Amino acid sequence: MKNWIGLLIALSLGIVAAVLNWQYLEKKSREVEIVSFLALDENVRLKAGDTFLAEHFVKVDIPRKHAGALAETAVLYEDRNAVTSMKALHEYRGGEIILRQELKTPAEEFKLNANELALWIPVNSATFVPSLVRPGDMVSFVVTDPGTVFGGIAGPDDSGIPEGPEYLNAPSETQAPVSGTSVNSELVGPFRVLSLGDRLGSYEVDVAANRSRTRENVMGVAVVKLGDRMDPKAEKLVRWMAQPDFRQAGVVLHPREVKK
Repeated sequence: MKNWIGLLIALSLGIVAAVLNWQYLEKKSREVEIVSFLALDENVRLKAGDTFLAEHFVKVDIPRKHAGALAETAVLYEDRNAVTSMKALHEYRGGEIILRQELKTPAEEFKLNANELALWIPVNSATFVPSLVRPGDMVSFVVTDPGTVFGGIAGPDDSGIPEGPEYLNAPSETQAPVSGTSVNSELVGPFRVLSLGDRLGSYEVDVAANRSRTRENVMGVAVVKLGDRMDPKAEKLVRWMAQPDFRQAGVVLHPREVKK
């Protein structure tokens, strides 16, 4: 009888221990809950405009408590079919986790500062490649025959005009002759590009989003408003375009800043 009671007690204690152990393991499993995110295979490289394929993807498992903002911004591996066949909007390197906001074409609008205006310049698209120029680039315009275009036109007195942004205070290129030409030419600039025709973003993004591009022979640039006038370089361009025999401007692209 005593042996039976002892066996019953031991069995009861075993059941209690099993329940407690199960509860402990369940708690721990919740603490290390895994979230699977969508990423590119280490050997995959994609350029803007390339198509996402099913074989490009791998699963990246991260404990939920360590996922941080990824839980709200990254694409889940289970949603990979929705991404397949979409176009990449920028360059991807292997191992990158796919973010939801990167699968949408960003809203585009003019990025003008409070003291800036937009000025459109007719440009000669036969002498430069519009797809290689993107908003945010700095350009100068080649104005030919300045003696004819500006002869007899009194420019504004630049004295007393307040200084503009840093890029307007750079060493002036306005009077720099362009070598290797049979006619007199000068560079007027630099100006920050706002648009090329109706394109407000990079060429690659437009291609990826299947957008059509029109009138890339008209470039929008930002010019500084100084009181009731524009900065002198912009006014020079306006006077040039007002001539009856004005020509489309040539475009000179300045070096882009290297992001560190």
